[in-house]
Amino acid sequence: MYQRLREIRARSIFAGLLTFTVLTVTACSGGNDSKSAGGEEASPTSDYTKPVHLVNAVSDGTAELFKAIDGAFVPYWKERTGQSAEVEQSAGNSSAQETAVIDGTIQADLVTLGVGIDIDAIQAKGKIGEGWQQRYDYNSSPFETAVAFVVRTGNPKAIAEWDDLVQSDAQVVVANPATYSDARWYYAAPWAVSLDQSPEDQEAAKAYVTSFHERVAVLAQDDASAETAFLNDNKGDVWVTTESNALRVSNAEGKGKVDVVVPSVTLAVEPIVSVVDANADAKGAREAANGYADFLFTEQAQTLAAQHFYRPRFASVTEQFAEQFSEITLLTVDDNLTGWEDLQSALFADGGLYGQLPAK
Repeated sequence: MYQRLREIRARSIFAGLLTFTVLTVTACSGGNDSKSAGGEEASPTSDYTKPVHLVNAVSDGTAELFKAIDGAFVPYWKERTGQSAEVEQSAGNSSAQETAVIDGTIQADLVTLGVGIDIDAIQAKGKIGEGWQQRYDYNSSPFETAVAFVVRTGNPKAIAEWDDLVQSDAQVVVANPATYSDARWYYAAPWAVSLDQSPEDQEAAKAYVTSFHERVAVLAQDDASAETAFLNDNKGDVWVTTESNALRVSNAEGKGKVDVVVPSVTLAVEPIVSVVDANADAKGAREAANGYADFLFTEQAQTLAAQHFYRPRFASVTEQFAEQFSEITLLTVDDNLTGWEDLQSALFADGGLYGQLPAK
């Protein structure tokens, strides 16, 4: 039907009417599907003489990356449409951002949060349309990182794999999932690795996560506190965090002090993006918000992601950073587990495994 409309639109007698119709359908759909990521022409219905102000709510671990992407989007959008754009960023842990968008504390036009269920919660309140995660490739995750280890220079505990960590006497520094929702990935990783080794054996996975927790010497308030404890306060032997965090630190203040270890099999950490349809529609910013989400799937944004130590989705960009990213097997919550809803129930919800682990 859409193709037929495009054909008819080409006929000049119906051009004006059908341009309006097609653009209305686009606006109601919440943006482009995965085939359109980074590609479709901007709709001519917007008043490009008026500047647009977007609010982008992100997880704080991705804040620096999104500052760079925000800055790149503004000239991209100006060149593409002639419209001046401004992007305001709000950063916080994923669940806090979810709550703030739901209660209206943050009038976000876009969210890029730690896990999909946080965006599902916003969708359940009617602010995001159904099927939001199918709008873009990779389940609407424009780039990824991995759960990894930061160790002292020379790796004195010889930690290379998850088994090495779980079976060692190493002291672990890690953020607390109870106070920092993005840290759910760090406890989900040993769960996923164990199930990859012994599929369907959840008792073994529980034991594996419990053994990991036994190694924890510092359960920090958030990633920033964990970094301070490990790097500045010299606590622990291993800091469990994301590969992007690890590479950032090892190339800056931790240079010469730490090494980065990425296990050969570990869990992918996948930030997820969605337009907040109701907010963007209310302020007439839907097209620009869609354009921003599209922009994340362009080579320019993918390159920025790699420069900030996130693994890009484009092979053409990955090839340019081959020395930066080791070849590993990345497990995903959707492909190797049964989705975040089940994982949340098993590990982090009331009655889940994490709440049964000894207090730290």
